[in-house]
Amino acid sequence: MGETRRMPVTAMLGANMFFSGVTFASTAPYASIVGVETLGMSTGQFAALFSFGAVVGTFISLGLGYLSDKLPDRRILVLAAALAGMIGQGLIYLVPTQLSFMIAMGLIMPLGFSMFSQSFAYVRVYFIKHDPARADFMVSALRTVFTVAWTIVPPIAGYVAAEFSVFNVYLMSALSYAACGLIFITMMTDPGTRVANVPPAPKPAREAGAARAKLPMPIISGVVGLTIITVATRLVGMGVPLLIVTQLGGTLTDVGIYAGIAAGLELPFMLGWGYLLARLSKESILIFNGLLYAVYLYLVTQAQAVTDIFWLQGINGIATAALMSVNISYLQDAIKGRVGLSTSLMDVVAISATLLGSAAFGFLSAGADYRVVIAGAATIAAGGALVMLAGNVGQLRKARIA
Repeated sequence: MGETRRMPVTAMLGANMFFSGVTFASTAPYASIVGVETLGMSTGQFAALFSFGAVVGTFISLGLGYLSDKLPDRRILVLAAALAGMIGQGLIYLVPTQLSFMIAMGLIMPLGFSMFSQSFAYVRVYFIKHDPARADFMVSALRTVFTVAWTIVPPIAGYVAAEFSVFNVYLMSALSYAACGLIFITMMTDPGTRVANVPPAPKPAREAGAARAKLPMPIISGVVGLTIITVATRLVGMGVPLLIVTQLGGTLTDVGIYAGIAAGLELPFMLGWGYLLARLSKESILIFNGLLYAVYLYLVTQAQAVTDIFWLQGINGIATAALMSVNISYLQDAIKGRVGLSTSLMDVVAISATLLGSAAFGFLSAGADYRVVIAGAATIAAGGALVMLAGNVGQLRKARIA
């Protein structure tokens, strides 16, 4: 029999995911604008900063992956990440200089950014403990809540940035990190919300799990391909806002509208791809949408006005919905029964993509033509999809025959 719970835990986790979405949605569309256009960093300096932050994040991720399966309480990791995020984003808001931006993004935020994956690791283990039949569904449902924040917040953040100061978006993010921390502090008063690792399996199953820890080639190619596609999304996150404000005559408000439209269209498509998961393999969905994302990016390079990019968000919504939701369940299933390692795998993909994306951005943006950056992202996305396809041809053929 499960423990008695005094709190509406599902609703609190939903609120945590919404505020977690706000932490990203309020700042991510503006990071390159703040660093390059407002604080005066060169694109090379900006790329180097994010590359350094990715290296720091790699060590943090490995440490968290080790700790997550050892600590008696996973809530501690979420709290630590929330505190780091509040400090890092608050520093940029309070001291808007190149130095504070570099300290925050290079040293503090690598831990703060891990709140996303640590929250999902907590969600999965919590529901495996209390309601295992709904564990996968709740991961998908709460990822949708995260996207709701991306739909609502960017236009608001764009208005705030345009009317007041772009640094105010970092205040929004810092307060949202604080809200996530308060939610988990409140949950810590209820013993029923305490979870450690998934209970260990009997010895034979553990031995089988150890054998499965050696990832087969289809999974390796899938993880590599997904990492490459994620590199393209990092390039887009840096390049499209700069393309809008420097080459298409747009404003900070336009950047917020662009991000809000994209996220709003993702919501129904996330539900659609979730429905199709019962009929199609994760690999086939990710491969198709990696190629579709490449097509979308090529069309962005042909845009002559901001409104052209707005109209293209229909294609972006279809592709990004799959790439940002199906990827979670794909990576969590890569290492069966090891939530800590699976969470680390999510972080490794994200951090590796940030490192490679930052390096690619520094190279492709040298001429200050951000269409070149987006064209490079299109090529990279297509390449990642083809890498995943090459390693999974046999599995896809078997699925089709079945």
